[in-house]
Amino acid sequence: MNDKHYDSNLTDKEYAVLEPLLPCPKRRGRPRSVVLHEVLNAIFYILRGGVPWRLLPAGFPPWQTVFHYFRQWRLSGLWETINTALRERVRTMMGRTPQPTASIIDSQSVKTTEMGGPRGYDGGKKVSGRKRHLVVDTQGLLLKAKVLSADLHDRPAAELVLMGLHRPYPGIRLMWADTAYRGLAGWLAEQLGWSLEITRHWWTGARVWVAAAPAPPERPAGFQVLPRRWVVERTLAWLGRSRRLSKDYERLCATSETWIYLAMTRLMLRRIAAK
Repeated sequence: MNDKHYDSNLTDKEYAVLEPLLPCPKRRGRPRSVVLHEVLNAIFYILRGGVPWRLLPAGFPPWQTVFHYFRQWRLSGLWETINTALRERVRTMMGRTPQPTASIIDSQSVKTTEMGGPRGYDGGKKVSGRKRHLVVDTQGLLLKAKVLSADLHDRPAAELVLMGLHRPYPGIRLMWADTAYRGLAGWLAEQLGWSLEITRHWWTGARVWVAAAPAPPERPAGFQVLPRRWVVERTLAWLGRSRRLSKDYERLCATSETWIYLAMTRLMLRRIAAK
């Protein structure tokens, strides 16, 4: 075991929560020669520190071994499965039903590097890169993550993100979104059976006719929090704690999505272990 302590390391209590969700050793072939606790510590170190694989400090398993496990678990969809199991457990701890009945959708544009892969230009945010599309429950816990080119508008991108989502979440009946998703209500009702509610300020898109009396309503100064919308914005802020997500460093969008599931898994493990 690595005798160095990093803030990103899993505690014994956190690992005890995660261990039953990990794949069992294969019955055939060479026995497993690494400790999965250390492999996970290395993955979460890269997530938190934002370092390249080859700069993994000595004391962890070889970076090639760690990357092998990371890749195999990405291909198998393990981290999305773990995210689902932990989310249901956290919701139960909070006194909620394991399955959500409402959701919120939003996106975040992030810059990419010279690594390559799909990318585009978001003219609204003036960002060249990709968009992270998140669907969360009313507690801000991740239901679905999808990474797409930034030049794809939120409205058509939402169909790619939400397609088939009614099957794993049969209890959802309502979704909140911002004005970028106007026009999605018909598709959402037809394909998923969900209703859409657009949350916006009263002055968004409003035109005020100035007359002698009465005086036009006064727009409040400063930042105004929107109901429900702040929940998904907070989730995006949680992702910002992981430096690997400060930009999109990956060639594959699927790899970027894996890091998002990993960041939310780390957050939920802390909550469960602290209980």
